[in-house]
Order: sequence, then C-alpha cells, then structure tokens
Amino acid sequence: MVTIKDVANESGVAISTVSNVLNNVEVVSEETRKKVLDAVEKLNYVPNMNAKYLKSFKKNTIGLFIPSIQGDFYKMLMQAIHLQCRLRGYLLNIYVSNENTSEEVYSMIISSGVEGAIVLNERLTDQYIDRINQRKMPIVFVDREYTGNQMSSVIIDNAQGAALAMEYLIKQGHRRIGYIHGIENYDDEARFKAYLSVMGKYSLPIDASVILRGYFEEVVAYSEMRVLILKGIQLPDAFFCANDEMAWGCIRALTEAGIKVPEQVSIMGFDDNTLAPYYSPSITTIHSPVTELGNSSAIELIRLMQLLEPEKGTIQKLSPSLVIRDSCEFRV
Repeated sequence: MVTIKDVANESGVAISTVSNVLNNVEVVSEETRKKVLDAVEKLNYVPNMNAKYLKSFKKNTIGLFIPSIQGDFYKMLMQAIHLQCRLRGYLLNIYVSNENTSEEVYSMIISSGVEGAIVLNERLTDQYIDRINQRKMPIVFVDREYTGNQMSSVIIDNAQGAALAMEYLIKQGHRRIGYIHGIENYDDEARFKAYLSVMGKYSLPIDASVILRGYFEEVVAYSEMRVLILKGIQLPDAFFCANDEMAWGCIRALTEAGIKVPEQVSIMGFDDNTLAPYYSPSITTIHSPVTELGNSSAIELIRLMQLLEPEKGTIQKLSPSLVIRDSCEFRV
C-alpha cells in the first residue's frame, strides 16, 4: 500500500509538505504543489480518509460496536442512536464485530479514535472492560449490567419480559412448555433463567427434549422443530421462543407437518419485530422497547462525555410489555 511517506520520497519534500498540499493549506509554492500532485498521480496514492476524519472529529464522534447489522433489532437500535446523535451534533460510526475475540473487540474500540462508545458485544470480557475503564473512555453497554467511572448500562429487562410471557402461557392453561434458545448471550441467558424460575414457581416439569437451540434465526429454529417432529417426540402445549424470528420458524415447521398453531401448540415470541403482526397466525410476543433503548443509550453516553469531572455511571432497565395476538390459545 502506498503511504504518504512514499509520496514525500517521490516528490523530494517533507511529509508535512505533502499533508499541506493534500489539505489545501496555502503555505506551499505552486512548483512544490505540482511536484507533490504529480507524485500522487504517479503512485496512485489514496489518502487515508479514516485517519483524517478520526483526527478531525474525535471530540464529537460516537462509536456503536455491535455483532451484526441484520434483523429488526439492530436496525431499530442503529436508527434510534443515529437520530439522537444527529439531533445533538455528534457523528456516529458503526463497527461490526461478529466473530472477533474479546481482545480484538477491545482493540477495535480503543483504536477507533471515537470519543465515546455504545457497546453490544457479549464477547467483550470483564478483563478488557477494566482495561477500557483505565483509559477513562465513556462507554454505555446495552447487553449487560455494568457500571464504572464514565461507564453506564441501559438494558431491556429480559427477565421481566420472559416472566410476563411465561405467566401468560400458564394462565392460558399450558403446563408442558418448551423453550427455544437463541445464541449464548446476556439476553438469552436472562430469558431462559426466567423461564426456569416461573416453571419452578408453579412446580411444572421441565422436559429437556423440548428445549431446543435456534440461534435467534428462523431457518435454524425451523430445522430444529422439523427434527423434533420427525423423531416423534410428544410436543408440549406451548413453546416460548427467545425471539420472533425463531417463533415464526417453529410455526412454519409445525404447520407444514399438519400441526395447527395455536389449536394444538401455542407459540410465544419475544421482541415484537415489525413482521410479528403480519405472520399467519400473528405472533403473541413480548415487546422490547428497542427504540427507547437506542435513544436512552445515546443520551446517557453524551451525558457521560460532557461531564466536567468523571463520575460513576448508572444502570437503566427498560420494561418490556406483553402483546397478545393469535399464536397462543387457551387450553381447557
């Protein structure tokens, strides 16, 4: 890769002179300017705009570090954060860190050059969070409960939402209830713990054969449900799915096998994505306040960034709500 140093060597001037030419600083003679531009053209040099912008805008740039940009959850989160940044005069850079290790995510955050960060990445361990904390970088986490100097959390109360879902299913007369896991992260862990807690509260049996893992993806949940049906395992009264995409995958598999939803098996989702009302049957689910999550996390981060003196952050828990539609039915 051609660097600014290569351009300086080719044109016989200092690196600072090349920088002045590229940034149109009027302290360079026309002859020197031409030599530099000729060298740029000859070497096909492309300036590192990221470095330029990071240097210029570090003091009003926020970084959003997320594992994916696919799906309603991430899109709604990004839109809400971007809106708050725009309203308050901040730039937003988005960094996707899907398969990165904890150390790589840490390095990505530190080397990004942003003034503050909103982080949703379960791979980032406490060890590396402590190292970020030592750098006094303002952070808001949206996937864990954590506070530190200039570090806050804004989270959806997953346990409360899952408990709402389970209480509703049980009050509908369901006793044998299966669970569809997402990936192994904070959200799924909190939802599954609440599932177990409510089942225990009512002394209901937990059958491991109807606890599946769909990785938060429709196609995986569909496949897992197909396998369960083909094995001939007795289906439960209902399934509680850790998100709506998996709920729809389960509904498709059951329907294709001639099993009626909700007449024979009820399906409960989580998140209330934009398609949930339009599936057939429409999905009874837990509404996650994702837009509020994005708004609140951006506002809290900007508050931390504007503090004159560092202070310990806060934890905000946002309450989900039950949305009753057609995929669950009362059992006599």
